[in-house]
Amino acid sequence: MRFRHDLFLRCARGRCPDCGAPEQLTGLATIRDRCAACGMVLRRREGFFLGAMVWNYGLTAFGLLPVLLVLRAYDWIGFAAAVWFAVAVILLVPWLIHGLAWRLWLGTYYGFLPDQLPSSGRRLDD
Repeated sequence: MRFRHDLFLRCARGRCPDCGAPEQLTGLATIRDRCAACGMVLRRREGFFLGAMVWNYGLTAFGLLPVLLVLRAYDWIGFAAAVWFAVAVILLVPWLIHGLAWRLWLGTYYGFLPDQLPSSGRRLDD
């Protein structure tokens, strides 16, 4: 099965994976439970959030903390500043990118499994 890049990009832009309706985020960090246009469940059963957690952790650990290591390696910031920066990144960034992580997770899931979309015959409430 081929990865559906169009579905991934649709979700990454904050659109519904099924109908493409915009504005699936309800705030800075939260995503709707259902699509307002087609009714598709965006927050599925227990355990579905784990994929968003992986994206969140990956973006934080492998996207931002290496910047800190480079700054420290070239001695551009001191040790105490590096520790404070790391604590701030670890505490603030996951909360700030929660909505983005959910969008990327939905895009990854439906990009690999497009037959799970309601338009492909799956029930809306699954």
